[in-house]
Amino acid sequence: MKIVDLRSDTVTKPSPEMWEELRSLDDSKIGDDVEGEDPTVNELEKKAARVIGKEAALFVTSGTQGNLVSLLSQTKPGDEILLEELSHIYKNEVGSAARIGGLMIRTYSSNKGVPSYDQLQKLIRDKEDIHEPPTTLFSAENTHNYHGGAIIPPEIMRDMKDFSNKNDLKFHLDGARIFNAAIALRIPVTEFTKHVDSVMFCLSKGLSCPVGSIVAGSKEFITNARRYRKMLGGGMRQAGIIAAFGLVALEPVWIKRLEEDHKNAKLLAEGIRSYDFPINVHNPQTNIVLVELMKKTSIFKIVSELGKEGVLSFNISKEKIRFVTHYGIQEDDIELSIQKIGQILGKYLTK
Repeated sequence: MKIVDLRSDTVTKPSPEMWEELRSLDDSKIGDDVEGEDPTVNELEKKAARVIGKEAALFVTSGTQGNLVSLLSQTKPGDEILLEELSHIYKNEVGSAARIGGLMIRTYSSNKGVPSYDQLQKLIRDKEDIHEPPTTLFSAENTHNYHGGAIIPPEIMRDMKDFSNKNDLKFHLDGARIFNAAIALRIPVTEFTKHVDSVMFCLSKGLSCPVGSIVAGSKEFITNARRYRKMLGGGMRQAGIIAAFGLVALEPVWIKRLEEDHKNAKLLAEGIRSYDFPINVHNPQTNIVLVELMKKTSIFKIVSELGKEGVLSFNISKEKIRFVTHYGIQEDDIELSIQKIGQILGKYLTK
């Protein structure tokens, strides 16, 4: 049976070009990265900083580690930070900001990642009041996973930065899929990142690397982040062996390939929407399709039965199923998925 894995873009495998880059490595291209002596890692970090439009960059093991070192590098224990209520940092990073960073977390609601600034202003603590933890950092997520890969456009990012400046806050961007946003709007990624103090983006999602993420910002920020990466056990030795994939991933032609994922996501959404079921298929802006069930039923059984039919998905909430397109998914995979999804949804939603 053919398997179409739409659980996440983290399941991608490297491209032939990436394997070729790895095969080109020899002893002269790897070294001890903790000592700053791995030429391939150094090359990747310089390339990443240039592409993302920051002074410096750091190769980290994961997006979760990248977000945490970013928070630790710009706060101190006892500070309060503002996180969107459905953000990955708040929901899916095991409370690391609180447990490891000693940070107070205050959440804000949003419209697809975009806050109300009047409401947000009310959450800012008075730094002069010795009874309250000072608010020192504001974070956003772009694209936003739980809002179906929604894009926060650059003009809104600018407003967020203005709000941060007004309140003397650092502004961090969880940009795990920021290149999806740039490709979808057909603008340089720097149009987003120029408005933030720090940014994390994943190499291991849509860019199809087997492991790793990048943190970028000022040189001073990266110096601090490197120390915290070591503290968190992220100091790797001959890491060029895994960093080599990222050199290919950051080539313009490979970033542009994300258009295929967006096209397939739209085809999938249109196909599922064509069925006359009590569902709401969210219009995908990038590579994530959310299907919201409008009739009470067991989403766990639906996801399980889809898996048995070869279509792997993820129940992102009690009412929503997430499908993520990525490298390796072809148009015929989408057609097969639409057929199988129709069969299973019909079984549960037409009773």
